[in-house]
Order: sequence, then structure tokens, then C-alpha cells
Amino acid sequence: MRTTRPQQALALTRRRARGVMASPQREAGFTLIELLIVLVIVAMAATLVTPSIDAGMRAREVRSAVRRVVGAMRGAQSAAIMKGRPEQMVIDAFQHRLVLENSKSIELGEVVAIRKIAGGEVAEAGGVRVRFFPNGSTTGITLIVGDRNRLEEPGWTVRLDPLIGQISVEETP
Repeated sequence: MRTTRPQQALALTRRRARGVMASPQREAGFTLIELLIVLVIVAMAATLVTPSIDAGMRAREVRSAVRRVVGAMRGAQSAAIMKGRPEQMVIDAFQHRLVLENSKSIELGEVVAIRKIAGGEVAEAGGVRVRFFPNGSTTGITLIVGDRNRLEEPGWTVRLDPLIGQISVEETP
């Protein structure tokens, strides 16, 4: 059905009289109130998400430090077997680092702490020494590694078996 110009003009006049006609500018974009509401929602979401991102980054750094500890232990163990002579590693809990026999130092990071050490031998300057022997055995040690500032969060237990030199890692409750 086709409408003529007079019918269109009459329909437009009726809509204007009822207040139904919207201005073309209103249809073109968003109001300031709508934009402010969206910005408030985005700000609230960012406020809620930021702490969980920070916690995830810290947990990732702790896991990375545990991998460095395990890697250093495996490296010292392999070196002892290949060279046919004992190797040693000193764990410095106060400086949060490992010192290998060749004086190479492995830093665990700013976030990471060695919470507990059981086993090993007392070394000079307050560290704990672990020896790795050519037959694969070790002096054995157990470490608990975790976040330095969040003691209530679980850490990771790294166990070095003294008899067979097996290294195991498990999350500490």
C-alpha cells in the first residue's frame, strides 16, 4: 500500500501532536549519562579483577622459583655423576638464593621465600649445604618455598631423597 504526500504529512502532524516524534539527533549517539554509567561499570570491574591478577602473578613467580630450585638440584646431581666427584649446593634462606659449587648464584626472586628447611648440613654464613655424590645419592633435604608476604597461602614442598636422589614437588596445604 502506497501513501501519498498529504497522508505522510498528516501522519507526521499526528505523531508530533502526541509527542512520539524523536529528534534525529537523539537517534545518532549516546547520552552523557549512558556513557558515565558504562565508565562506572568498567571501573568497578577493573577494581574487582586487579587483585586476582596480582595474586596470579605472585603465584606464577613462586612456581617459577620452585622450578629453578628443582633445576639447580638436578643440575648439581648430574654434574656429580658426570664428573665422578661430589658437588654441593648451599641454600641461603636469608638471601633467598642458591649458591652452586662453581659460585653461580640463583636468585629466587623478590616475592619468594624459603619458609622452612629440614635436613642438609650447616654451612658457613648460616646457609644449609646439600651434597650430591657420584653414585646419585645426596645428603637429602626438604624445602618449603612460598610467597614471602602471604604466609597464609600454600607453598610448595621440594624433597630431595638422600638415598636415590629423587626430587619430588608437591603443593603444601
